[in-house]
Amino acid sequence: MKKQNGYIIHSDSWRIVIATMSSQNRKTGNMIQTWILNRRENPVESLAKGTDARVCGDCPLRGNRGKERGCYVNVGQAPLGIWKSWESGGYQKAESGDYGALFNGREIRFGAYGDPVHIPLPKLAAMAASSAGFTGYTHQWRNPVFKGYRQYLMASVENERDAKTAWRRGWRTFRIAETGADGEIECPSARGVECRDCKLCAGNSRPAKSIFIPAHGVGANFIQN
Repeated sequence: MKKQNGYIIHSDSWRIVIATMSSQNRKTGNMIQTWILNRRENPVESLAKGTDARVCGDCPLRGNRGKERGCYVNVGQAPLGIWKSWESGGYQKAESGDYGALFNGREIRFGAYGDPVHIPLPKLAAMAASSAGFTGYTHQWRNPVFKGYRQYLMASVENERDAKTAWRRGWRTFRIAETGADGEIECPSARGVECRDCKLCAGNSRPAKSIFIPAHGVGANFIQN
C-alpha cells in the first residue's frame, strides 16, 4: 500500500473516519490521529448548524451552535483541512488487512475530533491490536450499546458523581477538574509527559487509576467543574 499522509478508515452515510499519520501536537506527541467528521458538511458549517452532534454525540463540551463551547478543538484548523483533503480525494481507503503495515510500532489517538464510538468496534479493536499503544475517550458511556468500548476508551465525565457512576458500570474515567478524587490521578502531561509515552488513557486495557486534568485548550474558560 502506497504510503500517504492519511487514510480513510471508515465511512457511512453520515460520517467519515480519517487516520492521519503524523502530528505536531505537543501534548500527545507524534501519534497517529483519528478524526470523525460529518461527510455532508465541513466542520465549521457543521458546528454553526449544530449538526456536529452527528460526530460528537451528546458531548456537553460541544456547546450550542458554537456558543460557550468548552471543546479544545478549533474546527477551523486541522478538522477543516482534513475534511477538505478528503473531499478532494486526498486519502486512500485502508482495509483491515492493511492495519498491520500502517500501524505497527505506532501509537494511535482515537478521536482527535469526534467521538470514537463512531469507529465500528471491530475496526477500532483491530487498529488497537496492530498498534504500539493507544488512547481514546467517549461521552457515550451511558449508552449500554457502547459498553464494548470500555476495553479501549475512557469514559469522559464532567464531575465526581458521574465518575462514580461510570466506575460502577465498569469504565475507567477521564475528567476535567482542578483536583482529583479517590481513585484518580492527575494526567502526567502536567509533568511534560507526552500521551505517546504515557498511554494510561486506554480504557480497561490498562490496570490503572482513572485520570483527571485541569481545564486546557481554546474552550477552557467555558468549562465549569
